Amino acid sequence: MLSAQRDTIAAIATPAGAGGVGIVRLSGPDAAAILGRLLQRAPESFPDRALVRGVALDRAGHRLDDVLAVVMRAPRSFTGEDVAELHGHGGVMNMSRLLRAAIDAGARHAEAGEFTRRAFENGKLDLVRAEAILDVIEASSERAWRLAQTQLAGDLGARITRFRERATALLAEVEACIDFPEEGEEYLGVHEVATRARALGQELAALAATFGLGKALRHGIDVALVGAVNAGKSSIFNALLRSERAIVDPRPGTTRDFVEASVVWQGVTVTLVDTAGDREAHDPVEQRGIDLGRKRAAQADVRVHVHSAEHGLPALSHAADSRANDRELHVVSKGDLLDAAPSGTAWVVTSALTGAGIDALEQAILARACGGLTEAGDGHVVTSERQRTLLEQAASAFERAAVAMAVQAPIEVMALEIRDGTERLAELMGERVGEEVLDDLFRRFCIGK
Repeated sequence: MLSAQRDTIAAIATPAGAGGVGIVRLSGPDAAAILGRLLQRAPESFPDRALVRGVALDRAGHRLDDVLAVVMRAPRSFTGEDVAELHGHGGVMNMSRLLRAAIDAGARHAEAGEFTRRAFENGKLDLVRAEAILDVIEASSERAWRLAQTQLAGDLGARITRFRERATALLAEVEACIDFPEEGEEYLGVHEVATRARALGQELAALAATFGLGKALRHGIDVALVGAVNAGKSSIFNALLRSERAIVDPRPGTTRDFVEASVVWQGVTVTLVDTAGDREAHDPVEQRGIDLGRKRAAQADVRVHVHSAEHGLPALSHAADSRANDRELHVVSKGDLLDAAPSGTAWVVTSALTGAGIDALEQAILARACGGLTEAGDGHVVTSERQRTLLEQAASAFERAAVAMAVQAPIEVMALEIRDGTERLAELMGERVGEEVLDDLFRRFCIGK
């Protein structure tokens, strides 16, 4: 990709379809020259960062569109290269013709995420902020958008940078002990090294643990309601939605297939799935619906097992605690039929009739999906598997450094572990990261971004 940066790339930067304005974006050393060919102007005649009006022509000199054009010269641009934009009337045909003209004038088609990748490789963005751009684009709730914007502003990257500064300072002190062994004990106490390394590792591990919440905010969660026929699944489904979406009837088999609906809880987009009652049906069509519901439930992030209180609660207090499996949650429905709430069970007791326990069930589902964490500062949540993995690796390295001192291992061992943790933090910000990591990240971007 770095060698390809000698090319000038072009792509449509606005969504496909009809619209008032569409944009073709170019980036590279010939961006202004290509724009000049389209508008029949000298490249140097474009003022920097100012819109000019013109008529775009194709290679044969035929009129394409009335446009506004702008040139943003390096290094004061998003990619750090010369960037040009052609603002024309929106529409699939018009945009495709303008893009075709830019290609004919010397550009090549941009790859997915290539504009953002060039910004990263030219030092305009760190990798955490580059990931945040994708989060902004894909945000499905107000809270997810706020989190993405906070990270795009650099809050998470700044925190990681502070971690890295502490790690670098600790490494420098440990290596000073190696270089000047006769003064090492006075220069840096062994217990202080272990304490500081362990504290750093614990803070990094705590940040990594926010990934459950970050993933839920970024991608949303699927929640399947499963259980026997007439257990009350559809009633709880409607209660959680705060609207009647599924038909409720005392006759068995009312839900013949699964029903889906979405709702937003505390900024997390939740897709609720009401499945057919779990039983073996004689009707092949009904059995097919039950099988489809089971398959859909198996894919859910959280499965809520609904148990009716209609016939009492035998053996509930002796059942295995559902917390043993973080994807499984047990709930008692029709709790209004109980004389008193059961004790000695961690299961949530609800009543769709009175609304009792519905809020508690909502909280329990979110806690299960988010790894027990539903609240955190927007600048202190990680949203990608890459971020979590590197934070966990760094945390483990600093913990190993503390253990090394505890067992009186040579100080060189501690230095090795601290250096490993420091390098993981550098990789997190995008330094010394492999090409395959960048390829995997930026291919998830759309063309034109």
